[in-house]
Amino acid sequence: MLRRWTAALLLASAAAGIPNGAVCAWAQAADSFEVVPRPPKDRTPHKLAWACALTGVGLIVASFPLSDKADDLYADYLAETDPLKVEDAFTATQRADHIASASLLVGEGLVVTAVWLRFVRRPHPPPATLVLLPDRCAIRVRF
Repeated sequence: MLRRWTAALLLASAAAGIPNGAVCAWAQAADSFEVVPRPPKDRTPHKLAWACALTGVGLIVASFPLSDKADDLYADYLAETDPLKVEDAFTATQRADHIASASLLVGEGLVVTAVWLRFVRRPHPPPATLVLLPDRCAIRVRF
């Protein structure tokens, strides 16, 4: 019975606009806050970083078929019985292996360079800046 009575009292006070319980004081309207403008985002293009990353990934992916080709040439070298062709087969195997290794190493270097360009390096401001305003004119030179 007490719960129904309490619920009815709360419903009646809410309908009448009477503050209940913890809300005893009416809140005063606060002054509006000062609008603080956000600084503009530095949206520098990262085309060079993306070009390095894509080229590096392409070279890394290309190194695997090149390595397989070097393995095939090495198998041909091992199977060769003619002494005159053995040296040519070995030279071709070495060349293919060096190309595959260079492709992998250059590709990894380009991926690391792309990460550095995109996330580590901070762009430098221009060495000379001209500021023209209605009340002043200034040139800033930075060395």
